[in-house]
Amino acid sequence: MTVLTGCLWLTGCGKAPQMEFDSAEEAIEALNTAENIEIYADLYSKKKKTEIVADGKVAGYLQGDKVYIDGEEWFSIDYVTDEPINEDRTHGTTYGYYDADGNCLGYAQERYLDTMDGGRDTFLIFLDTDGEEMDYCSSKGGTILFDWDGSPVGKGYMGVDGLGFFRQVYTNIYRTTFYTDPEAHLTVDFMDRMAMFKKLQSDYQMIDREPAFPVFDIIGTIALGIWLILEIGWRIDKWKEKKRGQTSDQNDAGEE
Repeated sequence: MTVLTGCLWLTGCGKAPQMEFDSAEEAIEALNTAENIEIYADLYSKKKKTEIVADGKVAGYLQGDKVYIDGEEWFSIDYVTDEPINEDRTHGTTYGYYDADGNCLGYAQERYLDTMDGGRDTFLIFLDTDGEEMDYCSSKGGTILFDWDGSPVGKGYMGVDGLGFFRQVYTNIYRTTFYTDPEAHLTVDFMDRMAMFKKLQSDYQMIDREPAFPVFDIIGTIALGIWLILEIGWRIDKWKEKKRGQTSDQNDAGEE
C-alpha cells in the first residue's frame, strides 16, 4: 500500500493539488495578472492532476485539457473545426475556450501576419467571442508574446527545469513557464496562456525522449534497492563468518 501511495503521489494520479488562495476569484485574478505562471502537465496522459502556479502560489490544477479552480471546472480548451471563425480557410489551427456548460469564452487562431522586416510569418492571434483581437499575440510556437507594435513583452518555455529528481526520472511531467514583462502593463488572459501551452506541448512531444512508465520504473527501482540491500547483507554475513573462522583457527593454534 505504501508503494502504491508513493507511486500515485509521484505520478500525479492521486489527490488534486490544493489551491493556496483564499477564493476562486482571487486565484483567477492572479492567473490573469501574474508576472510568472507555471503549468505542470504530463505530456502523455490526460488523467494526471497537476498544479498551476501564479507567482509562486498554487491557483488550480490541470487535468487533460481542463483547468480547475478550487475543485470546480473553470474552462477547457479544444480544437475548433465547425464554427464560423473557421470559415476563412487561409487561417491555421484554431483553439476554443469553453466553460463547463459548453459556452464559448474566446479563441486562439494561427494567422499569417506581416513582419517588421517586410516578410510574412505565422502568429497565434487571440480573440474574444466577437472575433475582436486582444492587445497581444504570440509566436506560432508559443515561445514569445508580442504587443501589436511588434515588441516582445513575454516568453514561454517548456522543459524539466525546476522539477524535483523523482518527477524528472519517474514521470512524464514537464514544467511550462510564462513570464510577462511588468513594464508592458499588459493583462494577459490565462486562457490565452493555455493556447500557448498547447503549442509548446505539441512541439515538445515531437522531440521528447521516450515516455516513462512511472509505476513500473518506481517498482523496479525499489526491487533493485531491496536486492542490493539483501546482497550487501549476505556479503557482510559471509565476511563475518570468515572472520570468525580465522579467529577460531588462531585461538586453536595458540592453545597448541
